[in-house]
Amino acid sequence: MLLAVWALAAHGAGAHVLLLNSYSPGRPGIDRVTDAFVQRLRESGIPLEHIHVEFLHLEQPNAEIVTPARRALLVAQYGGGRVDMLVALQQPALNFALRELADLAPEAPLLTDSQPSTVQLASSKRPVFLYSIVPDLGATVNEITQLMPRTRRIVIPGGVSDADRAFQRQAEVDVAPWLRKLQVEFLQNMSWAEQMRYIGNLTPDTVVVAGMFNRDRDGYSQPTIDAARDTMRAANVPVFSLFDSVVGEGAVGGAVRNLQQSGRELGERALALMEGGQPAGGTLTKVPVGPVQSLYDWRQLERWNIDPSPLKGATILFKPPSLWQAYRGAVLGAGGVIALLAGLLAVMLLRRRRFG
Repeated sequence: MLLAVWALAAHGAGAHVLLLNSYSPGRPGIDRVTDAFVQRLRESGIPLEHIHVEFLHLEQPNAEIVTPARRALLVAQYGGGRVDMLVALQQPALNFALRELADLAPEAPLLTDSQPSTVQLASSKRPVFLYSIVPDLGATVNEITQLMPRTRRIVIPGGVSDADRAFQRQAEVDVAPWLRKLQVEFLQNMSWAEQMRYIGNLTPDTVVVAGMFNRDRDGYSQPTIDAARDTMRAANVPVFSLFDSVVGEGAVGGAVRNLQQSGRELGERALALMEGGQPAGGTLTKVPVGPVQSLYDWRQLERWNIDPSPLKGATILFKPPSLWQAYRGAVLGAGGVIALLAGLLAVMLLRRRRFG
């Protein structure tokens, strides 16, 4: 009862939430998650002044050098105040939170979208909750095999940052059931320029899946969405997506994560945790994640001559309307006129028969 009263008081008075973003602002995917997260908290009554968003800029080449200064700044800014919940987006922010901010509000739970290591969990004093926004590569591969049954190879560009490696580890698990039927090739050991040249010369039995990219082996860095755009321009075969943000920009589609919906769900999970809705279950507690969405671009399906009928219930964007949808008013009007004329003709024939 005391725990429930404390949680209700904390939430009712306006809890303080600290959201740590791994990289710099301006990355559309992460910005969509962040904006939806903040909006959901505000809808619950938490004042904007109590929602603290920090961008850690961990994609910078000198990130490790400035880490002590960044830690000192955050501790000075938030160490003397109240923090009821920490949220870390992507692997670098999680690593930073567990390593550098272990003593910042140590009783406050940590909600993250990335998988902490066993060593990190063993050394952490705070409860850690996992809400995995990572895409479902296995679901997209399943849809690829339905749409394009002659596919024999799947190529996935990628990078070598902490977030990129975390994505690849999960991706390897997702595609494991398909390895007897398909050759799956990860390109992270190439430079980004080499990867783009490579996917421009693929055989017709191949498709490309745009996954996650932040930094290549040579230190070249760009947001995942820009990497996906590069991929769609360079590939000579269909490109499938794992996020909804590039469906409509050249990707065929896929079983995608809706990032805005993920941000709202992340906010709902944070609210539930602060209200005591889900107690910690040991060192790591997984919280429910919404399903991926089957989303496709009609124009790209037409371009690559892909029949979407095997996918029941998929959302198809930019599909031209049918005659009925496009000209419903005109069809109804014409039908009404025809019916009226037919009625008048019937009356005239009846009168003619009756009066000779």
